[in-house]
Amino acid sequence: MNKPSISFIIPYYKVELPLLARAITSILRLGQKADWEVWVINDGTPGHEAEDYLGSLDDPRIHYHVQPNLGLGGARNTGMEMAQKEYIQFLDADDFLFQKAFSQILDVLGEKHPDLLSFEFKKVYHTGLWDTNVPAWQTVFQGSGTDFMLKHNLHGCAWGYVFKKSVLDGLRFTSGIYHEDEEFTPLLFLKARHVIITNLPAYAYFQRQYSIIHHPDRKIIKKRYSDLQHIILCLTDKGRQMEGNAAIALNRRIDMLRMSMVYTLLGDSPDTAFLLETLGNMKRTGLYPLTPRFYSFPYTIVRWCTFKPSCAVVLSNMFRLFQLRHAGHAS
Repeated sequence: MNKPSISFIIPYYKVELPLLARAITSILRLGQKADWEVWVINDGTPGHEAEDYLGSLDDPRIHYHVQPNLGLGGARNTGMEMAQKEYIQFLDADDFLFQKAFSQILDVLGEKHPDLLSFEFKKVYHTGLWDTNVPAWQTVFQGSGTDFMLKHNLHGCAWGYVFKKSVLDGLRFTSGIYHEDEEFTPLLFLKARHVIITNLPAYAYFQRQYSIIHHPDRKIIKKRYSDLQHIILCLTDKGRQMEGNAAIALNRRIDMLRMSMVYTLLGDSPDTAFLLETLGNMKRTGLYPLTPRFYSFPYTIVRWCTFKPSCAVVLSNMFRLFQLRHAGHAS
């Protein structure tokens, strides 16, 4: 079994130093399981705190690069350009890797040499570093990325898998938008001929109260849904240029993204006016109502329950009422 070669790319933007140190430490704890390097991409964070910390480690495998703020996608693009190893793994600066599980990931990379290996994650809520119980390895799927997408849903997050740099073939993130992973991930899967999906939880996903996904600001919510709609339309254009199973697989993913967009909109909308405006924008571009397909039971339920805007309004009001009650119980 060969030792895998892997570049860890950590975009860094105004994250507390102890969290960045936690992410780095989780990589250092992997020891000699892989031939690895780290690229910390400072995406416009002022000061020298991170640079001083990384310099104090005195490890030639850890690299630090400073650039103007280009957003998460732009920072990852820079990291991919600089990566020198066979595989790439994204790691957000406030997250970390579970040592035992990721060590098994590295073993499978060295043995099977897949183009892409996808794994599970666990949400974490405090700033400590610890390991987690590792279940028995289970290969949920093995085959091409296209075949996987024909029948299964994707975890869109780009940190949820490790992949060969050679598979990219020019693929990059769109800079300056939210939800950039939702465009990048399906296109990468379609390029991967040998994909392994496992149930192993190898990634610790730190939950922030005011992350972009959970931020209550109306302008941020509006940009999120505008960007997501733009991504779906871009994927739709790319799907028209494809043929055969690749086109079918991407169209399935597009429909699932539309369903996810409508469903999350019910809970994220700050008021009825916002909900109706966003649904109206989706309708004008052909994204709403949802396509009458039978991908899964949840898809069918969401499609029927939101077929008319009036039904979506009722559901959204119920969501907001539940959130208010939950907040009241929590206080």
